[in-house]
Amino acid sequence: MGKVFLYVSRPTFYAASVPTHSRVPKSHGPRLLTGYTWNGYEFLFLENEVLRVAINVGRGTHIPEFTYKPKDLDILFKHPRAVKHPTAFIPSAYDERAYQEHHVGGWFECFPLGGPPDDLSGARLGFHGEVWGQPFEITAHEEDAEHCAVTLTGYTHRTPFKLVKTFSLKRGEAALRIDEKVTNLGEQDLRVHWGQHPTLGAPFLDAACHVECSATAWFDSEEQPPLRRKWPAEKDGRDLAQVGSKADRRTKFMYLTDFAQGLARVVSPTWKLAFEIEWDATRFPYLWFFENNGALNAPWFGRAHMLALEPFTGMSNALQEGHGLLNIPAGQTVDVSFKGRLVDL
Repeated sequence: MGKVFLYVSRPTFYAASVPTHSRVPKSHGPRLLTGYTWNGYEFLFLENEVLRVAINVGRGTHIPEFTYKPKDLDILFKHPRAVKHPTAFIPSAYDERAYQEHHVGGWFECFPLGGPPDDLSGARLGFHGEVWGQPFEITAHEEDAEHCAVTLTGYTHRTPFKLVKTFSLKRGEAALRIDEKVTNLGEQDLRVHWGQHPTLGAPFLDAACHVECSATAWFDSEEQPPLRRKWPAEKDGRDLAQVGSKADRRTKFMYLTDFAQGLARVVSPTWKLAFEIEWDATRFPYLWFFENNGALNAPWFGRAHMLALEPFTGMSNALQEGHGLLNIPAGQTVDVSFKGRLVDL
């Protein structure tokens, strides 16, 4: 993806927001590369000797690229359609339309809502919330011989939240750390439904892959009421941890829970590589497991083979049912962190 980006001069409106002067970009070790645009959006890159990460500054800090350099492999799912220009973007809607028309795969954040459209204290929110479609700006960065980091700041529109997200890499490590501070700027306490949404795709993902984690239970998303079952056994005895083939033409969606620790991995025997995601399982006790194996009809039409492992505070109807929510008191800030890592097998 990096080869199609065009270098442009830094827009003048960044003069007050980036505490730095003009600098010569590093060409080795942990480094931050800024000043790139693609189809109307500003992008930046964090990279070191083994990992390259792209971040869409203008669209919710969306991560479209997570490339492991030793194998020249980007592990994230790419939707067959490209990113639409900002002038065509619908920032929020009361249904799934905006998300489905603009979703391009990769890794994004769901906040302050994670499931279907819902109402948060009178604010109508669309599918997967506000943040994934909101603009951010670069507010700080640093780099030296041992690490590089960039801080991005954004604000939700229909709800009163400020998000400050710091992305960082260390020298020689194939691991991206995300440290996040969310502040409730309102004058009333608010409970939010929150999650991360990394989506893996081909060629990393294939039918040889399987999922490993410390969860002991799972819920079927289609059961009402949902029943707690033992992970990873399906009701008919099948192993749910085994990834299916694109030829299956089906999806599966479930909630994993009861984690000994917030850690899950997708193992690829084909590439002899594993992707791991690490999180705080006390605040995010559910891991949404969504797999699309070539499902037919809209919106995929058989073109997708992807697996999303998503740490969340609750199940998809958390706002409606009043559970699985994280309370952020008026004027207070909540700190959370996540890590995505690639490991040679």
